[in-house]
Amino acid sequence: MKQIILLSVCVFSAIFSAEAQTESKNQKDKKIKFGLRTGYEFQVNDSNLENKLDLPYIGILSDIYLSSKWNLQLELNLRSGNREELFLNDFKQSYKEVYLTVPVLLKYSINDKFRIYMGTQTLSASLKNDIFGLKKWNGILGAEYNFSKKTFIETRFRHGFERRINKNNFRNNTISVGVGYKF
Repeated sequence: MKQIILLSVCVFSAIFSAEAQTESKNQKDKKIKFGLRTGYEFQVNDSNLENKLDLPYIGILSDIYLSSKWNLQLELNLRSGNREELFLNDFKQSYKEVYLTVPVLLKYSINDKFRIYMGTQTLSASLKNDIFGLKKWNGILGAEYNFSKKTFIETRFRHGFERRINKNNFRNNTISVGVGYKF
């Protein structure tokens, strides 16, 4: 638990120190925006096991403008879910988990309203089970539509690259739909 808290403090410190360096008299010159996002994830797995998300995800983001067309978005998200594990003797065990995830996304602006993005989520830690193990390397593809300069809606596909080599035959794939607000 201490590792997760230390990691969270480091991420927040880096984000807020970057904000201090981007102070500007004109709001248009601001190179980093911060925001909140929330939504719901739907499982699209090829497994005979139950793996359901039972709460929406919630997170914070920092959107770093690299050029007029390219952005780098860093996120810190909290999500929960139920997971079953199948053992060799056909015994199933269920876990209720809460995850802390850190996606890193590269975004391309097609126009002022529409962006597409891809990235990775190399850090995903369970806050209840397997607390000392970082796991679940994922690839992310998504699209974002901006209603205004502050509000947006997004959808993304997250593909789990890990594959468990046992009877579980489980890969963690999700589709999510969410909304967000940038300050």
